[in-house]
Amino acid sequence: MGEIALSIDVEDWFCVRNMGQKISFSEWNHCELRVRKGLDFILEELGRRQVRATFFMLGWVAERCPLIVKELESGGHEIGSHGYNHQPLDWGNPNSFKRDVEKSLGVLSAQVQSPIEGYRAPSFSITRETYWALGILRDLGFRYDSSIYPVRHPDYGIPDFPAHVTQAEGIWEVPMSQVNVMGMRVPVSGGGYFRLYPYAVTRKLLQKAQKHGDVVLYFHPWEFDDSQPRVALPPLKKFRHYVGLSKNRDKFQRLLDDFPLKPVRELLH
Repeated sequence: MGEIALSIDVEDWFCVRNMGQKISFSEWNHCELRVRKGLDFILEELGRRQVRATFFMLGWVAERCPLIVKELESGGHEIGSHGYNHQPLDWGNPNSFKRDVEKSLGVLSAQVQSPIEGYRAPSFSITRETYWALGILRDLGFRYDSSIYPVRHPDYGIPDFPAHVTQAEGIWEVPMSQVNVMGMRVPVSGGGYFRLYPYAVTRKLLQKAQKHGDVVLYFHPWEFDDSQPRVALPPLKKFRHYVGLSKNRDKFQRLLDDFPLKPVRELLH
């Protein structure tokens, strides 16, 4: 029976890829910073159950909210890097990626005592086209990456990538989780999928996935903030961002009650 790791990508509502064409990075300083609204809920629920998780911190957020990072570390949670400005790798190149990760490491290393071992790319954007990123992460000293989604998706995914922890380019890759249903790989890692599926479906999929190995779950603080500003987005992007927000807190609480969870680094044996 596999174990389940819980990860939180700490970014705010305006940082996501779906908002990229509406809110540019240069406008972030003018947006309402609401990251604590969802994060406080997450930490309260984890604290009640004495659950530790991995928090992949966006450097831009850590720079503006250093108390968050200190609070997470003092709570025994793992701190990882989510880059600095949440630019998907396919929007840049190896040089811009390296600069972004180095900037993130500079911010986080000044705030935490423990080494930063893990990385997650914005929008799971390590794909076949950006596979070069793993070598850069290795050279920067990361122990593992958790960015590859072995599914088909218009914005990300390597469909035939191993669905278990594996070595890739000299670094551990902890892929996002999916389960085979009638010959199809069905995502079961959290995020928009968690918000979309009825909780009973998620629970059954997770139980099935556990029979085949370890599982990685991910969430974002903005997914627990139903009062966040509404932005006029194209229909599909609007659906992806806002679906299920009103019920997500209750579903998350049920998840925490039903499954034992741990930080991502504890899946590395």
